[in-house]
Amino acid sequence: MEDDPKTNTWPVRALVVTATALALLALAAPQAFGAPRVSNPTADPWPTPPFAAWIKNDYGFVRARPTHASKLLALLRLGDTVTVTGCAPSCDAARAWALVEPRGAVPMGQLRAGEPEETARHTGSQATYFYGRTPRGATPVFAKPDAKSKVIRKEKAEFRLAFVPNPYLGEQGWLQRPDGGYMRKADIKLFTPSTFAGQKDPEAPIAFVRRKVALRPTGEKRPPKDPAAVQWFARYDRMPMQAVRGDKVQVSGGWLPKGLVRIVSPVQRPKGVAQTDKWMHVDLGQQVLAAYKGDQMVFATLVSTGKSGRASTRTKTGTFELYGKTIHSSMRGKPWDDYYAEEVPFVMHYDGGRALHGAYWHDQFGIEKSHGCINLSPADAAWLFAWTTPELPKGWHNVLPNNWDGPIVTVVVDSPRKRETTPLKLADAGARSVADAAAVPRSHR
Repeated sequence: MEDDPKTNTWPVRALVVTATALALLALAAPQAFGAPRVSNPTADPWPTPPFAAWIKNDYGFVRARPTHASKLLALLRLGDTVTVTGCAPSCDAARAWALVEPRGAVPMGQLRAGEPEETARHTGSQATYFYGRTPRGATPVFAKPDAKSKVIRKEKAEFRLAFVPNPYLGEQGWLQRPDGGYMRKADIKLFTPSTFAGQKDPEAPIAFVRRKVALRPTGEKRPPKDPAAVQWFARYDRMPMQAVRGDKVQVSGGWLPKGLVRIVSPVQRPKGVAQTDKWMHVDLGQQVLAAYKGDQMVFATLVSTGKSGRASTRTKTGTFELYGKTIHSSMRGKPWDDYYAEEVPFVMHYDGGRALHGAYWHDQFGIEKSHGCINLSPADAAWLFAWTTPELPKGWHNVLPNNWDGPIVTVVVDSPRKRETTPLKLADAGARSVADAAAVPRSHR
């Protein structure tokens, strides 16, 4: 299945409400908050801060201050790690809070001192995965890497699943699931994620090639007849664009058919975005994304947005704010849908359940592909995740930018029918590129 499911799990705003309710429940009945999915807790006293600790329950959270009434800074998950710098009122007090780096507080009841146990490491923020899909329905998950062991569940067809790297098991024909289950390698079609990566500090406007194409020399309608004289561009090649004339895109040495390239054109900074602010522009018509700091384009790439033929899968236009960053998260469709993608990497929510995120299941960036989200290659998703603010603290699973009292990244989604921004003329864009280059010291060019 080539489409990504709409991101209806880990919708951060819903989880904020859920986390608050769970926090109140924890006060009234701590045993109901979620039993640890690990071995019995240690009875040893807490170490003297600072010390390392990890989330022992399925979920946890970070508050701005050691009180359930303060702002929610982050949502954590089993196996996430924190550095405890102090306790309030003390580490061994009833209902104590751990003060953690770089800021915030976590209930001590959610933590265990030391490094995560093996099972927890498979779900925490430091976990790494490879991925595959189930070509057939009712694909069994076994309790042990043994076909005679108990079947603990069966996965539906075309589920996209995550697996824990385990070379030994792989040689034996088995794959290990993050929750400890095992699947036969023969039952899974492994994905080969795209290696495509966008362009840092592009010379805009920039053209990306959609599929292999031959350069037409200036003044000629077709490529040279001599095969040795033909200059070919491969898919995902990119080059500065000089002009667009009808169905022709002028580049150095000739032109390319407009339908075979995607163009990232500079646009004016939106109102309310300061010169020092970071923001992103998504062009649904061209299926491209550009990242800016103020007026300077710092990154350009191809994306895959929602299929525009159906209202339910269309990526909405508008101006949004990035309100949640999650290192990896599982995504489901609506209750009547069988869509499921596990541990999707580098999720950046901006519009309800819609997000920018890495897509490990396809390599067709530059065309509509999704159920409403904005698909990025894994490399591009990682770059944008690191570039956007606030930075995800080491060991954490998620941050909620709106509660960090810092700059918020704006996401502008444009379409040819409903523009949210004003395109810059080629002459203005060229002049700005020259000015930007002149402002950079020679040693940094």
